Amino acid sequence: MGMQGRVAGRRLGVTSVALLVLGALLGCVGGLGGYFFMPSKVVPGAHMRPTLTTDSSVAFNLLAIKVNRGDVVLFDASAWGESGQYQSVERVVAVGGDRIAYTPGDRTLTLNGKPLDEPYVLNGDPVAGSPGAFSVKVPEGRLFVLGDNRGNSADSRFRFEASEGGTVALSDVNGTMVDEGDPLLVGLRSAALAGAAVLCAGALLGAVSLRLRRRAAATAVHPAYAGLVPPPGV
Repeated sequence: MGMQGRVAGRRLGVTSVALLVLGALLGCVGGLGGYFFMPSKVVPGAHMRPTLTTDSSVAFNLLAIKVNRGDVVLFDASAWGESGQYQSVERVVAVGGDRIAYTPGDRTLTLNGKPLDEPYVLNGDPVAGSPGAFSVKVPEGRLFVLGDNRGNSADSRFRFEASEGGTVALSDVNGTMVDEGDPLLVGLRSAALAGAAVLCAGALLGAVSLRLRRRAAATAVHPAYAGLVPPPGV
C-alpha cells in the first residue's frame, strides 16, 4: 500500500503541476486579451441610440491599429476641450482626406460629393439636430465623428471652434468597439474562465497528492526498524 500510495501521489503531483501551468497560461492570455485589452465600458447618455442604449456596456479593442469609416470609437474628449478623465464614444463617418458636408434641406450628409448611406442612425434621420451647413475636409490623421442619435449628440458638428473642423486626432482614439459576440473576444474570455477552472482542478489534485504522500510516509517503515516499530493501529 505504501508503494502504491507514493506512486499515486507522484502521478497526481505531476498532473497537478501540469494543470496549474496550463491554467496560469490560459488565465493570463485570456484575462489580458479578453478583459484588459478588450475591456467592457459603460457608455452614458443616449447619443448612440439605437446602436447603444443608455448606460449600455460594450467592449472596446484597445489594440486596434486601424480605424475605418463606420467604426464606433472610444476617444479622449480633451480633444474637444473637455476637462478631466473624460472619454467619449462616437461613430467615425469620415477619415483623413475625406470631405464631409451638409446643406440645409438635404436628407443626407454627403461624403466626397456623394450621399452618405447611414442605416444605423436613429429613426433613419442622419441630419437631425444639425446646427447648419458645413463642409469639412478632414485633415490627414484625424476623424470626423458623429453620434447615431443625431438629434441628441454633441459631436463634430458642434466642435468646429474646439478643434480642426470638429475632428478628433487618431492619436486620441483609445479603442474601437467590438461586438460582444466577436469570436476572438468570446474565445479569450472563455479561455480566462477555463483557466480559472483548470487552476482549481490543479490545486485540488495537488492537495490530494500531498495527502497521499503524507499517508505513505506515515505508514512506511525502514527495514532496520521493522522489529522495533509496531504497525499502525496496534
